[in-house]
Amino acid sequence: MSALFESNISKGRRIAGLIVSILPSLMIAFSGFSKVTKADEMVQNMSAVGLGDKVVLIGAIELIALALYWIPKTSSLGFALMASYAGGIIAIELTGGEPPLPGLMVAVLFYVGTYLRKPSLSGLGI
Repeated sequence: MSALFESNISKGRRIAGLIVSILPSLMIAFSGFSKVTKADEMVQNMSAVGLGDKVVLIGAIELIALALYWIPKTSSLGFALMASYAGGIIAIELTGGEPPLPGLMVAVLFYVGTYLRKPSLSGLGI
């Protein structure tokens, strides 16, 4: 199970899984890089929810989890971290009175992309 794909899935499904997984990965990469470099807008947004002093740490966690997700031998751990992180995004959005659409979008895309590439990680038993 250390491969980026499971051997029993079709080439079309693999490609679809990659395509679906790339969008949330780019979103998290942009978010993490913006936090690590302390982009003004990101610092303001994080300060608004009381996390302004943790912006670099949170950005580093995003980037590390994302790297683990794409490294074949650590993709299971990376998926668990990204799923947990997406839950955190949703919680922060709900706490701040915002609609949780960005967090839900990231979560759904990570789950669908991972399911297409590595069904055993989905927990659905399909």
